[in-house]
Amino acid sequence: MLAEFRSLGGIAENISLKDGRFGRGLFAQDPAKPIRILIPEALLVEVKHIEFTDNKFRVGSASNIEPRGKAFLENYEQEFSWGPGQSHIANLLQMLDATPSELRKLLQTPFHLDRWLVKPSPRAVQQRFLTSRCISYKGRDVIMPIVELANHGYASQYDMEGGVGLSGTFPDEILVRYAVCDPLEIFDRWGFASEGETFALSLQMALKNLNLLVGRRPLKIAKERKPFFPDVSMDGNLLRQSYMLLGHRNFPRLPRGNFYQVMRDAGRSDAEEAFDAIQHVNRMQFYRLLQLCELAEPGLRGLLRNLARCQLEAMSHSVGTRDV
Repeated sequence: MLAEFRSLGGIAENISLKDGRFGRGLFAQDPAKPIRILIPEALLVEVKHIEFTDNKFRVGSASNIEPRGKAFLENYEQEFSWGPGQSHIANLLQMLDATPSELRKLLQTPFHLDRWLVKPSPRAVQQRFLTSRCISYKGRDVIMPIVELANHGYASQYDMEGGVGLSGTFPDEILVRYAVCDPLEIFDRWGFASEGETFALSLQMALKNLNLLVGRRPLKIAKERKPFFPDVSMDGNLLRQSYMLLGHRNFPRLPRGNFYQVMRDAGRSDAEEAFDAIQHVNRMQFYRLLQLCELAEPGLRGLLRNLARCQLEAMSHSVGTRDV
C-alpha cells in the first residue's frame, strides 16, 4: 500500500501503524529519526465526491482524481480507515440511541450534541465518518488518507503546503492537534473524550435576568484580535457575545479578564456576579451529566463520565483576573 502511495507522489518516511494508549495509531519506526508524511493534492478527494455503494467507500465520477489514485484511495479506505473504523461510530450511535429519554434530552439541550442523536442507520454512520475524517484545505473539505490515522494530541500540527502532511521527531506515538477545541467540542466532532485540552468554553445560554446571551461559535484563534476575546454586540439592552472562555490551564486569569472587559465595554457593572453565575450554570449541567450518564450502558457511561470530568477540569482553571 505504501509503495503504491509513494508511486502516486506521496511521502511516507519512518512510519508504522500499531496499537498504543489511544488505540491504533501512527508511530516512528526509529524514534530517534524524524518522520515525514505528505498527502499530495492529487490524492485529496473532496467530501462531496465521496459515495458509498453497498456500504463500500467509492470516489465519485465527478472527482478529478485520476483512476489509479481512485483505486488507491478506495483500497486504502477499505483496508485501513472506513473498513475497520465504521464499527466504532456505529456502536456509539447505537449506544446513544438506546439511552433513556432524560439523558437524551440533556445531550440535546444544553449540550447540542444532535449530530450524535440520530438513528444508527448506514447513512448516519457514513456521515459521521466523513465529518470526523475531513480537513479544510484551500477552502475545500477533503479526506486525507494515512495522515488521518494519527491520533489527537499536542505533539505537532498539520503541514498544509503542497498537500496535507505531518513531520517532526516523536519519541513515542505520532500525535497531531486536530483543532483548537475544548473537551466538549472534541467529543461533538470526533466522538471521544480528550484530557489534554487547555481551555473550556461556556455552554450556549441566555441569562434573562442579566440581559446576556452567550454563544458557542467555533474558534479561529489566528484571527482573534485578543486571545480568546469574543465578538460582542448589543441588541437593545441584550448583550451578545460569540463565546465565553471559562478556564485556561496556562492563563487562569484570562477568563475573568476577558469577561470583565466585555462588561466594562458594554457599560455593565455586574461582571463578577455574572461570571460566577455562568460558571455555576455550566458546572451544574456537567454535574447533571455525571448523574444521568449512570443510566447509560457501561461503554457510553464511561465515555460521558470522562467527557464531563475533562470539561470540568479545564473549566476549573480560572483564578484571579487581569487587564486585557
